[in-house]
Formats: sequence, C-alpha cells, structure tokens
Amino acid sequence: MKNTSRSFYVFIAILLAVIGLGSFNWLRFLTHGPGLTGSSDVVPWGIYITGLAYFIGLSAGATMVGFLIHAFGREDYKPMGTRAILLALLCIFGATQFVLVDLGVPFRGLKVPLILHNPTSIFLLSSTSYYLFMAILSGELYYTVKITRGKAKERDEKIAKWLGIIAVPYALWIVHAFTGSIFGVIKAREMWNTPILPVHFVVSALASGFALVILIAIITSKIEKRELLSRETYNHMGKLLAFFVIATLFLDFFDYFILRYSAKGEAIETWHILTGRYALVFAINIGGLIAAFLILLSKKGRTVNGLLIATSIIQLAIIAYRINLVSVGQLTPLFPGMGELYYHPTFPEISVALGLIALIILLYMVLSKVIPMEEMPPVIEHR
Repeated sequence: MKNTSRSFYVFIAILLAVIGLGSFNWLRFLTHGPGLTGSSDVVPWGIYITGLAYFIGLSAGATMVGFLIHAFGREDYKPMGTRAILLALLCIFGATQFVLVDLGVPFRGLKVPLILHNPTSIFLLSSTSYYLFMAILSGELYYTVKITRGKAKERDEKIAKWLGIIAVPYALWIVHAFTGSIFGVIKAREMWNTPILPVHFVVSALASGFALVILIAIITSKIEKRELLSRETYNHMGKLLAFFVIATLFLDFFDYFILRYSAKGEAIETWHILTGRYALVFAINIGGLIAAFLILLSKKGRTVNGLLIATSIIQLAIIAYRINLVSVGQLTPLFPGMGELYYHPTFPEISVALGLIALIILLYMVLSKVIPMEEMPPVIEHR
C-alpha cells in the first residue's frame, strides 16, 4: 500500500481488535439469543436501528458531492468525488449490517425480498431499495475509477455522470425518505406518526452526509499533509452545509414544538422523557445544531479548523436525533398501567455496534489506499 506508516498499521490493529470483540459478542447473540441486549418485547428497537437510520443518512447525504460535480460543474469538488462515492457505498453497506445484526440470524434478511414480498409493505420497498442503491453506487465507483486511471472512453464518462446525478434523487427520495416512512406510518406512536418525518430524514441526511465528506477531506489533508481542497471550496462547502443545518434545525424545532403543545397524553409523556431521562441527548441534538450553525455563519468557521469542529458537532447532533427518535419514540407506554419503560444498551450490544463502525472505517482506510482516489496526471511520451 502506498504512503503507509507505522501509525497506520497500529490503527488497523486497534480496529481489528474492536471488530474481533464485536464479532465475539455477535456470536454470543446467535447462540444465546437477544437476552444479552437491552431490548425487550415492548422496546424491540435499540442502537442497531439507530445505526441503520444514521448510516443510511450518511450514505444518502454523501452522494451530494457527485451531484454537485456532474450537475453543477463544481470541478473543485473532484478531489472528493471518488472518496464520496466510496463513503456512500460503505455507509449503505454498514446500514444493512446493522439490520442483519438486529434480525438475529442474518439469513432472515433474505426473506424480505425473496419470500416475504408483500407489495403493500414499506419494509419491502425500503429494504429492496438498498440493493439497487448499492448497485448504482458500485457502478458509479467503477466508471469513476476508470476515469481516474485515464482509461475511460467518452461513453464511460457519460455513464459516470448520469449515475452521479441519478444517485441523489434515488438516495434521498427512494432510499432515505422511505426509511423515514417506516416510522411515519406507525399510527400507535405519537412521535413517529407524521408525514413530515420522511422530509426530516432527507434533510438531516444531507446535513450529516455532506458534513462527513467535509470531515474526511480535512482529516485526509492533515494525515497526508497536503491541500486536498482549496480555501474557496471549503468556504462554499461551509455555506451549503449551513443551509442544510438550519433546515434540519427548523424541522427538529417544530417536531418538538408541536409534540409539546399538542396537549395529547402520549405527546406530553414523550416530552417528559425527552427533557428528563434523555435531557442530555436532547441538548446535544438541538444545542449541537445551533452551535454548528453559528460556527458556520462566521468566515473563520468555514476554514479548515472551523469546519473540523462544526462537522464533528453535526455528527454528534444527528446521532443524538436518531437516538431520540428510535428510543424515546418507543418508551411512551401504549396502554394505561404499563408503568415506565426503559431501554439501556448492554456492553455486548454496544461492542457489536462499535465493531460494525470499526469495520466500515477499516474498509474505507484499506480501499482508499488500493483504489486511486484522484485523477492521475497525463503520461507524456518522450520521443
């Protein structure tokens, strides 16, 4: 591998250790059942569904880079073009792994498209859309790499362009909006049952996914000690990210505002959980988005160091939102007399989630070393 150092292999070893621990506990789940997790029959969804929602959002939002390059001619974004495709592909792969882990036996996941194919099910539409999305991203990556290597024909460039453009509406409308619809159509849950939730999923995906691409660009530049993007490009990225953040904050605010002032019993109970047991997570969600937006408003906030802070805060804020949505949405009792419901993820459960995250990071680190990420300079033949 090119440009590898001792610290690279040390970090790889750490990731492998985390993956090993997660794999061990996952095997324990397969042999001992879900009793080792903090989920139950009344709170069946935990951090794995949170991971699903978060990583699908990252995947969908990362496709914006290719869209800006191909649809709007932002040539200055090209150094992150291949990286963004790889990130999107690995994130949607990671999202599917969170689902498979949550199902218990991974082979159950094959039942949805092959056996359980109820055409009226949102689960069918949402889950099968992941496979096509991975196919689109794989095709885009293949043709983009051909261009990067200087081996592409005009036809290859057109295919790469249109796959990059198609990926965005497909990711946002079909993949992520319908993932939000899985929650939105559940009438029994006050926090979920709203037609705005799919829109909320899409906007927060743009914020988190685009922020991730910026964060990776900055980290890559610092590791490789070179300027990957120009200051003007970072400034443009910061302005666009600020728009995504304020739109996400707008939807977050009115989601909670209407929940609080609806005066419905379940809504009030949900609000009490949000501002009580989950007060810290709630503060990270809203406070993080406000802080990130304020940072991005200033010119210094759209520099490398400012964006490093802002994009990191955004990831924490969106993760907090996903936790609130998935966990708090289930903790409100559906029937009188049920008492308070609780969900506390166990260490084995957390270790499996961290193992999946480590696997995604490991795959990105290795593949970004193997796959050419930037266009090679033309070869000049000397006669």
